[in-house]
Amino acid sequence: MKEVSGLPYADKINQTGRAYGINPEIIAAVIKAESSFHPRALSKAGAYGLMQVIPGTWRLVNSQAKICNGRHEGECGSDCFYDPDLNITVGTYYLSQLIQRYGVHAELAVAAYNAGPGAVDKYGGIPPYTETTRYVEQVVANWCEISGHWPPGAAAAKKWEQAALMLVWVIMVTVVALFFVGKQLCCRYKSLRWR
Repeated sequence: MKEVSGLPYADKINQTGRAYGINPEIIAAVIKAESSFHPRALSKAGAYGLMQVIPGTWRLVNSQAKICNGRHEGECGSDCFYDPDLNITVGTYYLSQLIQRYGVHAELAVAAYNAGPGAVDKYGGIPPYTETTRYVEQVVANWCEISGHWPPGAAAAKKWEQAALMLVWVIMVTVVALFFVGKQLCCRYKSLRWR
């Protein structure tokens, strides 16, 4: 598990990554996609903070992990949601649950973080929502930028993408070559026929 450095909140990202067994690079990639490291980010859907956690998810995670317990009386509010340490902890805990659920398929965990696990399960993969597919692509791109390599699972997909592109070029070159060879044979055949 490679730790991140040179990023805002790197120490907290590394700490929570170790605590929940998640590569800190994926946490940082999600934060960058969700809020661009702005701790006061608020989405139209009512998601708060660095990892854009919605209050319902916050309550669920807090009931399981007791992250915010003892800090105040009653329900958590915007003071908790915007707190960078708490937000990273809650978001990372939730992401760790999704990674455990989807195993080696980190892209499915990332899709579930965006669209919910119900949508990923319904479609048996990344849901065909434009927002979610773009989100997964952005997290993978962020991961590559942060780590300097493709994330597990995405590397295989990238290799297949490169292989498919190479195959397309080979087919195009073959078709063009066959066209010119056919043209040359046709010209020769016609010239021999007329003699």
